[in-house]
Amino acid sequence: MSDLNFRQKVRDLEISPETANKIAEMKIGARLLLDTNLHVNNFKTLSLSMWFKQINCLLVITGALCVGEAYSQTTPAAPVLPVIASPQNLERIFGEAEAAFTAKKYDTAVAKLDELLKLLGEGKDAPYELIYFKIGLAHLLGNKLPQAEAAFQDCITRFPKGEYTSRNYLGLGRVLMLQEPREKKEKAIAALRSAATDSTYRAEAGLWLGQLYTELGMRDDALKVFNSLIGSDVRTPQQTTAAVEVIRLLADMGKLDNLTAYLDSLADQAGIRNAIAWYTNQIVVRGDELVAAGSYQTALTIYRSVPPRSQILKTQNISLDAMRKDKKVLEASVEADKTKQMNQRSRASDLLNALNPAIQVAEEASAAIEKNATFDAAILMRRGRCLFYLNRYEEALLCFRTIRTKHESSSDADAAGYAEIVIFRKMGNVPEMKEKADLFMRKFPDSKNLEHVAGLAGELLMETGNWKEVRNFYRGLEAKFPQSESLETYVFSQAVAYFQEGNYVEALKLLEAFVKRFPNSPATENAIYYMAMSYFLSNNAEKTLASSRQYLTKFPDGRFAGDMQYRLSFIDFANKEDQSEKIIRDLTAFIRMHPEDSSNGSMYCLLADTYKRTKKVDEALASYNKAVMTDSSNDVIKYALDSATAILQERKDWAGTAKLHTEFMQRKPDSPLALESAATIAKMLGREGKSADAATILSESLKARIADPASEQVEFLIDELVKSLVPRKKPSEIDADALDKELNAILEKIIVGRENMTTSARTNYARARLSQMLRRNDRSDLYLKEIATRNAENPAPLSPALLVTSGEILLKNGDLDGAQAMFKRLNDRFPESVFFDAGAVGMGYVALARKQPDEALRIFEGVLVNNPGTSRYKETSLGKLEALAALDKFEEVEKLALTIVGDKLFRGESAAKGYMILAKTYRDKSAKAAGAEATELLAKAHGTYQRVYVAYQAFPEVCAEAYWQAHETAKQLGDDKLAEETLKTLATHPKLQNTARAKEAAALIK
Repeated sequence: MSDLNFRQKVRDLEISPETANKIAEMKIGARLLLDTNLHVNNFKTLSLSMWFKQINCLLVITGALCVGEAYSQTTPAAPVLPVIASPQNLERIFGEAEAAFTAKKYDTAVAKLDELLKLLGEGKDAPYELIYFKIGLAHLLGNKLPQAEAAFQDCITRFPKGEYTSRNYLGLGRVLMLQEPREKKEKAIAALRSAATDSTYRAEAGLWLGQLYTELGMRDDALKVFNSLIGSDVRTPQQTTAAVEVIRLLADMGKLDNLTAYLDSLADQAGIRNAIAWYTNQIVVRGDELVAAGSYQTALTIYRSVPPRSQILKTQNISLDAMRKDKKVLEASVEADKTKQMNQRSRASDLLNALNPAIQVAEEASAAIEKNATFDAAILMRRGRCLFYLNRYEEALLCFRTIRTKHESSSDADAAGYAEIVIFRKMGNVPEMKEKADLFMRKFPDSKNLEHVAGLAGELLMETGNWKEVRNFYRGLEAKFPQSESLETYVFSQAVAYFQEGNYVEALKLLEAFVKRFPNSPATENAIYYMAMSYFLSNNAEKTLASSRQYLTKFPDGRFAGDMQYRLSFIDFANKEDQSEKIIRDLTAFIRMHPEDSSNGSMYCLLADTYKRTKKVDEALASYNKAVMTDSSNDVIKYALDSATAILQERKDWAGTAKLHTEFMQRKPDSPLALESAATIAKMLGREGKSADAATILSESLKARIADPASEQVEFLIDELVKSLVPRKKPSEIDADALDKELNAILEKIIVGRENMTTSARTNYARARLSQMLRRNDRSDLYLKEIATRNAENPAPLSPALLVTSGEILLKNGDLDGAQAMFKRLNDRFPESVFFDAGAVGMGYVALARKQPDEALRIFEGVLVNNPGTSRYKETSLGKLEALAALDKFEEVEKLALTIVGDKLFRGESAAKGYMILAKTYRDKSAKAAGAEATELLAKAHGTYQRVYVAYQAFPEVCAEAYWQAHETAKQLGDDKLAEETLKTLATHPKLQNTARAKEAAALIK
């Protein structure tokens, strides 16, 4: 109804012009109010009460005139409402709809809104778009997604350019992204993009669009949306939420460097500071999700970005104070706006509506962190766990130690202490683990991990072999936890400790008691086995037989059944009466019934030994061959191989020997014994005059290993290869250059496609060995020196054998850094190598060369104490002697030197070197003495040098050095004639002409 028509109808009711104008103004104001109220943010519940109040006012004054164009013109005298019903009724219904929204009774809200639509009919000025929008909203909030989708789409269709179109697109996008299938979510993209064209809703639409892209796996698109939303500065709540989403995306995409930089860049952003408590909670949750997925490095990066609790609270409180001040200002503005016309009001109400939930979220998150006094410990625990799973044990230990010592009241203190113990166990640090386990058991006596800690400590003790301590430890656990579920483990472990100590009497007492006390224990089988072994090792045949039979009766297919049968048959084998037939019968039957038993190799060997004893050599050979083909230990297989080889070689069956070892190599090409077999095959072929075939076999064996520095038997095979090429002639009759060329050609074929620094070094090694066999020592030294110098800075390509050789060459040439690198690599990388001992000994000699006798002595004594059976016993003893001499420990030097030279183990050059060190000690000691004592010591030194150059002429360098030092000592004694004669003898000695000292002596005589 136009304003002109409206005024006319008022006049028709005989209302004064002033009143008519006032009513018209009220109508215009009501419409303006309606228009203004259509602009509301997001999905807040919208009030229509003011609209209804204005309409009610007009109706009270004008009666039927408030209806609009649909009012019946033919019955002006009847004040009825055929379309819109009474305003009071409309306001009541809408109030009920609003109340339903507040109470989250969305079905009721929809019903009330539908009722409103029916009552409003086709009225022109009714807020239809708002009501249709709110119907969609109610369905969305009530999780009736298909209905919500239809409602939003209907509203968009009805009002394509209405006040609520953007919000309808926003709602439609949200509804679609919450539904399946994927096509729905893809349609949501278009809806959210449409919503984002409205600047008012760009942030919310962008946030949901980015989340939708993430869900659809379109991560790059999601990143673009979030980054566009965030811009260069994080300030709004939506930007803060987007920042958290970016963190999630970068983590999921594995962009660790980008994530680290991004987290750093967020630290001082205003939006992050304002919501620091909420933000912290979000990223910690994300970190926990990453841990659950096994992404420990990414989770660690996130956890490390979490500030301390005190910093979070301080920052959040400052931000909250600022936000609360802003709230007061906005509230004042809202009050002031109530006195203004609708079109003159500020955005204070909208800003306040946005600020209030932000304050609430910040307050709740801050209160949660403030309440959690152990927040810092919890974050440390998370970091420690990540570091643990990343095998970064030292860093993890720092986290756990900090929790245990600085956050003792934390609920994580128990778990941190337990984690420390687990780490020390993994590191094999027995002393630290034992100390921490003892501390843990005292500090956390009620911990659920208490027995587990004790169990871990016990397991590690078992591994150390300190059986006395193991016994005492488990005895203590038995006393402390008499009702424990692990009690049988505690008792059985004590018995095992006695057994390992060799105290079979005490072991048997516990084992027999254990079997009676715990007859159904999983360890009973082991206990009976240990009983049988205790009797066996005590040479109690009768009890061994009884225990073994008891085991086989109770566990005929048990883990140790084969071993028990082997023990029974072994006792029969040792019996004075011939039990051969019984042994053969029993072993044959057992093997037939248990073809996969792990002890079959040993049983085949015993069977073969029995056949051999009864002169059935063919049967013996067949049994040895079967033992070779079992999956037994290397010791068993080597025994079988050696025994079978001996029989074949007695028969001069070279082809049969080669066949046996060839079959073994084909079956177990990766066995450490395979290379020995290859060498045996080459020797057999050589005996048959098939050197070329031997070289071929060795070449094939080398191909798979020659490029691997960890395969330390390669050098052994190379030696055999070189031997197979050298004819049985005098070196002078051999064309050395032609043979070197042939060897080089073979090596090139072996290493083709495998070329690296390792193959290069091994090629030089092969040529050096050939030169040695042909007595071309100068050339051999050049090849070996090239290996050492080329790899001095990076010894990684070298095998254990080449590391030793190169280290000794570099040490002799004065390259101490290079030598140390070689020996350290050997020491660190090859603890199981047969050359391992040379690493520590070499480090000791490097320390001597660096004038660090204290360090050298520590190393040498460590080797002698910790590895008394070292293969480098002579070198270690001489090194210790030299270190003692350098420290002027004269008495210890003399005692050790005399022990060395008197030990048959030190015959030859080693004894000569011992004498040389002893003689030098006499001279050093004389320098600190005076008079007759000094002279006597010099005389003893001279006599010792004489002994060396007389008795050890087979070692030219040592012999020449002894002559030289004797010459120097004679001068110290004042006997110039003796000194001159000694020097002349050195210069003219026919066996010493090539030594440096002889050349030096000759130069002095001239």
